[in-house]
Parts: sequence; structure tokens; C-alpha cells
Amino acid sequence: MSESAAPKSGNLPITLATWMFILFDRGHMPADGDLAGAMRTIAEGAKAEDADMESLGRGLVELVEQKLGADSTFAHVRRYLTEQYGDEAIATSLGKTRDERARGARRYQFSHNLPWIAQIIDRFPNGQVGPHWVMIEQVTDTVTCMDPYPWDDLDEEYQMPVNDFMVKWELAGTHSVRFS
Repeated sequence: MSESAAPKSGNLPITLATWMFILFDRGHMPADGDLAGAMRTIAEGAKAEDADMESLGRGLVELVEQKLGADSTFAHVRRYLTEQYGDEAIATSLGKTRDERARGARRYQFSHNLPWIAQIIDRFPNGQVGPHWVMIEQVTDTVTCMDPYPWDDLDEEYQMPVNDFMVKWELAGTHSVRFS
């Protein structure tokens, strides 16, 4: 399977790189100058007809992966993001109960119009079950998980019933990160 056809859903560095680029595109710069530079390069490449967007995106993902390191725990991810955007800019709780979390997610979506990241427990294509990082675009009666890597030709956006998402999210500890 070629790199451009390889699924990227659930991959933390890919999901973070895309989410951070969306923040960059909305005017929220990471503290790390190398990351900001890679994001500027992608933004400039998007204006050029002959730019290899997949290669530019892969460069950003590799940089995020290098800077993030191998630790994919929620505490480490939160610490990494607060280093990039400040403690006040990174929020992690959407409520204590399932209803509060659903309302909080919808409120965030309405007020910020930005995706947020959640860790869920899911089954991978190889049959294993484990933590899986997703970018949440919308929460209604279904949850829309964004394509984590928009720079290739593989569309990985998908939806699941909100109750299924809530169970998977709760199994992972209701870990989430959003820009506040």
C-alpha cells in the first residue's frame, strides 16, 4: 500500500499535526518556531498549483512526531500542547456526566467552530483493540470524526452514533483536548 493510500486514522502525530495546522490557519501560532515554519510552508504550498501537499504534510507530521516523542499518554499530549499554546488556551474537560459532555461538545462546536481531539477505544483493522485519537468535527445525534490527514487522496472522515462514541470515549477515560 502506498503512503498516500495508507490509513492514517488514529495516528496521534498525524491527528495533532492536522489539528495544529487548523489552529494555525485560524491565527493561533504554536510557540515552536520550527512547527510554525512548517505550517507556513504548507499554507504557501496550498496557493501553488504544483506543490506536493502530501510531502509538505508528511514533513509537518514528522516534525510533530519528533517533538512529541514516543509518549502518547494523555498527560504528555496535554503538556505538549500547553507548551505550544499556553495553559489557558488548552481545555480538557467537557463535563462530568454523559449529558454534560454532549452539551459541552455541542456548545464548543457552536461557539468556536473548531474541531477538538478525543481519545477513544476502538478496534483497529488488524483486529486489535486500543486507544485511538480522533478529531471531532461535529456532535449531533451522530459524531463526525474528521479526516486526520487532508493532504492525501484518502478520505477518512466517518460518523458514528453519539451513544457509540460516548461509550468508546468513556472507555478511554474521556480524554479530550480543545482550543479555548
